[in-house]
Amino acid sequence: MRQLVIVLLALVAPQQLLASGCDTKGVIIEKSFLQSVHDCVEYLQIPKERLMQYLSNEFPPDDETKCLLFCVGVDLGWWNNTCGLQVPSIVSYFQPVQGDKQYEKRTKECLDRRVGAIQSPNSCCQAYETFQCYFQEFGNLVTCPQYVRLTKLQATQAALDCLVMLRYPEDLLKVYARGQVEDCPETRCLYHCIDLRTGLYTHEHGISLPNFFVRDAAFNDLRYLSKETKACRDRVRQSGCDKCTEVYQTHQECLSGLGENGYTSGLITEAAKLALANLGVCCDEPHEQKPCYKPHPPPTHVPCTTPCPVTYHPTSPPNYVYVPKPHPPVPKQTCSVCGNKASSPTPYPSPAAGVVPSVALSYSSARPSTCSSCGAVDRMYNKPVVRGYSRGSSCGCRACSRSSYK
Repeated sequence: MRQLVIVLLALVAPQQLLASGCDTKGVIIEKSFLQSVHDCVEYLQIPKERLMQYLSNEFPPDDETKCLLFCVGVDLGWWNNTCGLQVPSIVSYFQPVQGDKQYEKRTKECLDRRVGAIQSPNSCCQAYETFQCYFQEFGNLVTCPQYVRLTKLQATQAALDCLVMLRYPEDLLKVYARGQVEDCPETRCLYHCIDLRTGLYTHEHGISLPNFFVRDAAFNDLRYLSKETKACRDRVRQSGCDKCTEVYQTHQECLSGLGENGYTSGLITEAAKLALANLGVCCDEPHEQKPCYKPHPPPTHVPCTTPCPVTYHPTSPPNYVYVPKPHPPVPKQTCSVCGNKASSPTPYPSPAAGVVPSVALSYSSARPSTCSSCGAVDRMYNKPVVRGYSRGSSCGCRACSRSSYK
């Protein structure tokens, strides 16, 4: 009987894992506001009895609550201690009420009035007032988990993981480490791995433009959400290219010039440097470095079919060798769309268009204020009796759903 139960569990468990809505790849972070509140209560060792107050969407203007919301802002990526508010990250956690056409104007005025007047460098107070402006003026809190952008350190680690998992050899790592991230099959598949691992791409939906918008939150580049960018992405996706080429060509044709310039290629360069630094370091003797492998003689030269700084030769895993190309590159065979250049996307109005962080967080206001004024009470738009939390109750996603793709 016991053996039968074990067999049944072995058959059922994999199906449950495949069907789980919480299954994620790599270092993808999708988190709800309430999850972050719960975590920050533990980080800051706030008494548990206060958690129920916060879960009821009550955030009184005491120091403990202000620093809790600062922690939540850092955790969810909408607050940066150097730059302040990151608009694309915070707007994903609020849904304007249908028919409300003044939420942008009210939010900006609130930020100017309550945050712009703060002269104290108290980050807890600034983050608290910023949250209150969005909570009271912008819309209802979204209950579903949202995409949280990675730090550069986390994204670099994801790129390093991809270099290791794809088993790229030392010669290619040296090319990447010199900043030469050129178009070849290995580079295209590295882009695919990085975007897949960091939640910017899925095989089901392709490149997620809203997640790219959040990734480059410091730039608040609304062109990520434009109809032109979406049309370009869809055109590349429907062209019949393989998945690696789809991701790479979308970067080159649709996302070039948007957000932070050279973000992914920069990750690859830094990750390659780290990978080279780790070569030859054995795990069993941490205090002594010695070679962990013996070099293998190169196999017969077989040129690749795309221009590449070095030629790729797969042999029996895990032995890979790159040798210089002795002949001119062979013309590249591409998909029908890969050689076409997309027109530059035009700016597209967005719900966040009227909110400018640099203005909202200016401390040059003539009206001085300290954290003692943080308790100013404005009208509440998030109370259940007023708005009913329509977004939270009917968001249409499962308990552990991913961010929606547009």
